[in-house]
Amino acid sequence: MRFEPSTSTFGVLERIHAIWLLATCLLATLFESFFAPLTRKRRGLRAFQRSYALDRLPPLTPEERRTLPTLSGCIACGLCDLGEGLRVARSSGVYAGTMDLMLASSRSMPDFDAAMRSFATVPEARLAELERRCPARIPMQKVAAFVRAKGLLEEEEVRASQGAIATKAPRARGRRANAERRGN
Repeated sequence: MRFEPSTSTFGVLERIHAIWLLATCLLATLFESFFAPLTRKRRGLRAFQRSYALDRLPPLTPEERRTLPTLSGCIACGLCDLGEGLRVARSSGVYAGTMDLMLASSRSMPDFDAAMRSFATVPEARLAELERRCPARIPMQKVAAFVRAKGLLEEEEVRASQGAIATKAPRARGRRANAERRGN
């Protein structure tokens, strides 16, 4: 006869384990925050940029945080895609239409690099024309400017992070090689 724990017992143990993990992480975070000034651990914008550059998540200024909700009101009606078929076909997959671009660029921050390439296929005059057609009054030119600015910042941060990683790697190999030569 094989013992199988009841579903209710197993569920209770899973919850206890989850609560224990959350509590441990909370206490560790509070402890770290409380003692951060003593350990001189860096926090703030520079630390954020270093930590999240490879995730392609650029920081937002207070003004950008206030502006972002005005850029994300697309109701996905598709009116901005009317007449875009030729532009979509010419883009070889870079541009899927204005509606997709409005949805992706205002809601998915890590996709700024893809959205930047997409916006490059749509002239500003066309965006202004589509703004007038939009029933949700999405400021498409503002969305494009926001995406371009964040995309450029994102590219700079990734290059800087990759440069920092590249400069650390040879030094580590050098220490390892020296230790091996000495027989350590």
